[in-house]
Amino acid sequence: MRWGVISTPHVDADSFRLPELGDVALAWRDQVADARARLRASLWPCAQAAAAAGIAWLLAHDVLGHAQPFFAPIAAAIALSANNVRRGRRILQMVAGVMIGIVVGEAASAVMGTSALSIAVTVLVTMVAAMAVAVGFFGEGMMFVNQSAAAAVLVVALHKHGTGSERALDALVGGAVAGVIAVGLFPAHPLTMLRSAEREVLRSLAGALGRVGELLATATAAEPGWTLAAAQDVHRQLGALAAARVSARANVRVAPRRWRLRAEVAREEERIGRLDLLANAALSLLRVATDALAAAEPIPPALCRSVGQLAAVLDELARAPQPWPSALREEIAARVRAAIEAVAEPGASRAPVLASSARETGRDLLAIADAG
Repeated sequence: MRWGVISTPHVDADSFRLPELGDVALAWRDQVADARARLRASLWPCAQAAAAAGIAWLLAHDVLGHAQPFFAPIAAAIALSANNVRRGRRILQMVAGVMIGIVVGEAASAVMGTSALSIAVTVLVTMVAAMAVAVGFFGEGMMFVNQSAAAAVLVVALHKHGTGSERALDALVGGAVAGVIAVGLFPAHPLTMLRSAEREVLRSLAGALGRVGELLATATAAEPGWTLAAAQDVHRQLGALAAARVSARANVRVAPRRWRLRAEVAREEERIGRLDLLANAALSLLRVATDALAAAEPIPPALCRSVGQLAAVLDELARAPQPWPSALREEIAARVRAAIEAVAEPGASRAPVLASSARETGRDLLAIADAG
């Protein structure tokens, strides 16, 4: 694969870009391939959400006899969603938010009826109330607050006297079905989740350093805005890794089918935690290198080759099946040590800093490979 910067008149909404910096796209983010990967990864979670919605409706409508149990399938489908990260938290956020919305919506309907003004007041009161009680993980993201407001609007718009308790029960049914599916029957595999997120971090770092290696080899300055775009892509993948770590810990703690993996997940988490140090070192290298190129400072060829070698190692690790075989880890370690040893201490003003960043990146990469 060739790493580089491409300019395109359009990048879809799910791809990474900075509109204010122009049409700067990251070439290692193949939009079609990424879309296919997202589809493959989401098919099973989507099927679970669909099944949960159907089962929740069946229980609320046919078993409990509720005429319009729309909160049951809504709670089940939205709580599970199209991915298996933080599902337990989403279920609790969803159900608690709907409960607040139902309470406020019922009260508003009784006092104000159904009108544009009552809808506006209901949304305001519901969102303020939700924000006031959003402590702990309920304050993460906007699921809790948004679902509170949505539930309140539905209650006011579709108000029928005496249905508040029925709708609350429907939400509990939907949350319970989602919990049984997500926690009891089909909990996500924590190691798969962690390793998938790790691969994306390594892939992002490999792409960024690969491009820097090309720029250093040709003494070409980076396209304006590219450095910031690359850094933000790395941080986005680190954020996804952090979410995967939270989900993995929760899975082995609450899902009976995953209890046996607790020790293994703990070891994997300790190893993956070092990716933060690796990313910081790589981003420092990225910044210093692009600054040196912008200032047209000479960089020793050996240092340029070392950066390219580090990028190649990262890319190879991102593509390798996990857990990494010992032979691969030994080969990677030898290549990284050679890259570190090849870094000289030239006299240019930025080159020593670049060499130091390359060494730190290599050391952090060695720590991850050795622990793999």
